[in-house]
Amino acid sequence: MRTRVAVIVAALIMAMVAVSWAQDNKATVEMGNVGSFKQGETIVFNVKFDEPLPKGASLMLHISPVSSVTEDIQLSQSEMVNAKTFRISYKLPEGAFPGEWHMTGVYLFLPGSRMANNIGGPKDLRFKVEGKPYQIPTKADVTVGH
Repeated sequence: MRTRVAVIVAALIMAMVAVSWAQDNKATVEMGNVGSFKQGETIVFNVKFDEPLPKGASLMLHISPVSSVTEDIQLSQSEMVNAKTFRISYKLPEGAFPGEWHMTGVYLFLPGSRMANNIGGPKDLRFKVEGKPYQIPTKADVTVGH
C-alpha cells in the first residue's frame, strides 16, 4: 500500500513539474509558404521553442477554419529536427472547408507522457485554403424504425 501511494505521489509531482515547465516555455510557429493552400495540398509547420526539449518529446498542433464551421484538425505526426525545433507536414483533406484557417493550439508531450499541455502559440497565424465552396447542412430529420 505504501509503495502504491509513493508511486501515485511521485507521478503527481512529476506531472505538476512538467505542466509548470511547459507553461513557462514559448513556441513560435513558422510556415514554409504563408499564403494559400489548395485542398489536398501539403502544408508544413516549423515550430521553434525557446528552450531545448528532451529526446522523445512530441508535439501536436490544432488547426481549424476561422468561420463557424467545426473542422478541428489535429496534426500529431511531428518530427523533432533538433532539441528546439519540430516540423509537422500535413496533407489537407480534399474536402477541407475553403476559406481562412488559423492555429488553435500547440500541445507539447514530454517523453513517456500521454498528457499534454496547450502551451499556446501564435493566435494570428492564419492561412487560406482554396477550393470549391460548399454549403454545410443546418438541420437534419431523423427517424427511428425497426
